[in-house]
Amino acid sequence: MNPMTDMFDFNKNMEQFTKYMPDFANAGPMKAFTEMSAKYRAVAIEALNKNVELTTAWMQDAAKDATTLMSPEAEPTAYAKKAGEVAQAAMQDIPARLFAFAEVAKKAQTDLLDTVATLTPKAVEEAASHTKAAVKSAAKKVA
Repeated sequence: MNPMTDMFDFNKNMEQFTKYMPDFANAGPMKAFTEMSAKYRAVAIEALNKNVELTTAWMQDAAKDATTLMSPEAEPTAYAKKAGEVAQAAMQDIPARLFAFAEVAKKAQTDLLDTVATLTPKAVEEAASHTKAAVKSAAKKVA
């Protein structure tokens, strides 16, 4: 056994930790943390799905434009005209598309801040009550 690597044995450290705090998984702060991370996960998944939806729509529009560009024309100048029209439409469309992605990010940030504002007082109250209970329990054991 190497004392340098033993301190990094996560399982051993968790076993020792749970020996001193047997009810850690049910403790108030841990419940608040898991509740908050569940809300964060929901917000992240919602934003991810919306971004995938926006990207898919953008790619489908690009495929339609490619189809337009690849249709046969009798005159070579018609290809250049179509390419210019498609490029101009795409350039005009970019700000609206980027704005849609920005709105998704803004909504996600707002939802996360709302979650923090809602759950933080609850977590602080639970932590305070558990601390008071632990102090009373320790005082009884000492006395």
